[in-house]
This record gives sequence, structure tokens and C-alpha cells, in this order.
Amino acid sequence: MLPIKIQSIDLIDDQISVLFENTWFQEDILALSQLLLNKIPNHSIKETTIGADREDIRFLWANAELMLNFDYYSQSCWFSAQDEISTTQIQPLYGVLTNHV
Repeated sequence: MLPIKIQSIDLIDDQISVLFENTWFQEDILALSQLLLNKIPNHSIKETTIGADREDIRFLWANAELMLNFDYYSQSCWFSAQDEISTTQIQPLYGVLTNHV
């Protein structure tokens, strides 16, 4: 894999979309998730779910339960809230992520 670089991070409704400069493969998801999660202070990973072409990482941050999602076939990466209450932390999370890009 080429060096990992983030092309853009965008807030779209109640989700944060992440685009990478290069095409990535499912085996790159660990490195991609570390790149993103390292930007988020004081988070704790609760669970990682691995599927055929998708991986989801559930984590806690700022009293919210959030998800970092990857879909290999569509080259999609996004953050979402696990529940309605956690949706209030999407905007602050976007601020944390974009201050480090």
C-alpha cells in the first residue's frame, strides 16, 4: 500500500465521510483506522466487526457510542453514531478530526 493520506473529511448530515487519496484494500483497514482513531483523544474501542467486504469499529468517546465504518467495495469510510443520543457528538468529533488534517 502507498503511504496513507486523507483527501478530505466532510460532515454530511449526522455522519462524517472520509476520503483517502489512494485506493485501499480490506487488509489496509487496520492502518486506516489507526490513522483516524489516533486523532481522537481518550477514546476506547468496544468492538470490531469484520465482514466479507466491510469492517465496523464501535468506540466510546465523550460519553457517546460511535462507529467507524469501512466498506471496501465502495471505498467508503464514515463515522456514525450508534444511537440517537450519541448523534450530538458527531459535530464535536468532526471538529477534532478536521483540526488534525
